[in-house]
Amino acid sequence: MVVILRPPNAAGTFYDINSEMLRKQVDIFFRNADAKDRKRNIVAAIVPHSYYSYSGQVAAYAYANIDKSNFVILGTNHSRIGSNFALMKTGMWKVPTGDAIVDEFLANRLLKECNLIEFDVLPHENEFSIEVQLPFILHKFRDIKILPILVNNYLPDQILLEHCKMVGSAIGKLVKREKNWMIIGTSDFSQNIKDVANTDSKLVKPILKLDPKGFFNRLNELNANVCGYGTIAATIFAAKEAGAKKAKLLKYGTSSDLGETLPTTTGYASIIFY
Repeated sequence: MVVILRPPNAAGTFYDINSEMLRKQVDIFFRNADAKDRKRNIVAAIVPHSYYSYSGQVAAYAYANIDKSNFVILGTNHSRIGSNFALMKTGMWKVPTGDAIVDEFLANRLLKECNLIEFDVLPHENEFSIEVQLPFILHKFRDIKILPILVNNYLPDQILLEHCKMVGSAIGKLVKREKNWMIIGTSDFSQNIKDVANTDSKLVKPILKLDPKGFFNRLNELNANVCGYGTIAATIFAAKEAGAKKAKLLKYGTSSDLGETLPTTTGYASIIFY
């Protein structure tokens, strides 16, 4: 049988291409992250997907607290190509520090249970939002399985929200049924505005209330630019279906926190659902 290999296309740009340097960098992130929530039954998390130098420490706060080793990873489809919910149903994802296997059996089951999710490899080829999660996961777990799904935001809000509910429900039921699985949703927060942190504090509030419709409403009220708002909505729906009753913001930061002068500032949040 031919195994589809998905190469580490973001290595050398979003994170270090050298395996030893990458391990050291991620290890520092984990050592500087608070893991006091690790005893909670965390069923989902929202994490950023930017360059490690900007968002890696924020992402580590979520990963430091999880104890499950198989993941439905909802990424943001920045290219806009392909299916609205594109699942790579087979293959191996490679990064410098290890490999992640796509669970073909569960992928096929998910395709049968939700017709909005489609088998589509094309948008995964050059998208980074899922790939950059793998070095964090592989730092904690050696043998991992994933279901990688890219979410395309570019639908009218009401239709996108309804579709995210259907997809999230199917994913949440799968996670609730299968042992040792959880959901990771990847999105950065506000960018290209003056007061990123203040805007994001308003966006996070409905997320912490597990209210995806309220989150969409707040996005429109603030005219905020969030790359993965569909991913966030689908993650909330999935978390609720998987049994989450609460959410918690573990860490927030911006790309300007390093003191560098950047043309734009982007916000990053690490949120868990339990």
